[in-house]
Amino acid sequence: MNTAPLPPGSLGLPIVGETISFLRDRHFAAKRHRRYGPIFKTHLLNRPTVVMMGPEANRFILSTHMEHFSWREGWPATFKVLLGRSLFLMEGEEHRRNRKLLMPAFHGPALAHYFTTMDNLCREAIERWVEQGQIHFWGEVKQMTFAIASTLLLGSELGAETAALSQDYEALPTCLRRGGGVLC
Repeated sequence: MNTAPLPPGSLGLPIVGETISFLRDRHFAAKRHRRYGPIFKTHLLNRPTVVMMGPEANRFILSTHMEHFSWREGWPATFKVLLGRSLFLMEGEEHRRNRKLLMPAFHGPALAHYFTTMDNLCREAIERWVEQGQIHFWGEVKQMTFAIASTLLLGSELGAETAALSQDYEALPTCLRRGGGVLC
């Protein structure tokens, strides 16, 4: 059992911890950083959590000491069910091997293609918005984001199938908040 002391911070209320403050206050992390420093404890989404902020923390976690951190255990249980055996949840040699296979998709010519595709889809959406005159901005931006992700990640053309996937995507946050049940 590791008996190292926890960093300063607050675990908040029993069960909910500081989740309500985290969800309501967009300056949650910055306020705690000012109060406790770049490393602090809190309790979010039913999990005790240590937050490490800043470039030194990023290097420590992502480069020099990554073997001490579990990517898989950092995700909520609903994400583990949703993401399955995805790269986000792999660790160690399995993660390195699969990441190496995927890296070409995120460099050089592939990125140039992505930017062109994103630019075209954004321009189409903006033209459509201008024609409509008045739009529900948040909903339209979410649809545009989904169209970009769908086109780039799934290779799907915009159409009925994409519209159905978009509805599922829209329902996802509600499902996750409800525990990710089959009928959520």
